[in-house]
Amino acid sequence: MIRILMAIATLLLLFVSYYLFQKQKVFFVLIKEDEKNHAFLQFYGSAYAFLGVLGILAAFFNQRFFALLFLFLVILVSATFSIRFAKKIAEPKQ
Repeated sequence: MIRILMAIATLLLLFVSYYLFQKQKVFFVLIKEDEKNHAFLQFYGSAYAFLGVLGILAAFFNQRFFALLFLFLVILVSATFSIRFAKKIAEPKQ
């Protein structure tokens, strides 16, 4: 059961990373479109892609420690992305 949930989380991470890499216009409705924000989205896109690959490995090895470490890293990266993205939304769009 944990393997299935890890696989679903991994697919979701890879989907989000695809959106951050390829569909950036969706995010630029909310934030200013400049090079700094492009780099921001690219960085978190690669972080989510890395976590997706890490999730595949964690599901393959099926160890409780690796699964908890993977979940901790996903929560940490998601929280930092959410907080930084919310700050960028709050900035005035000039």
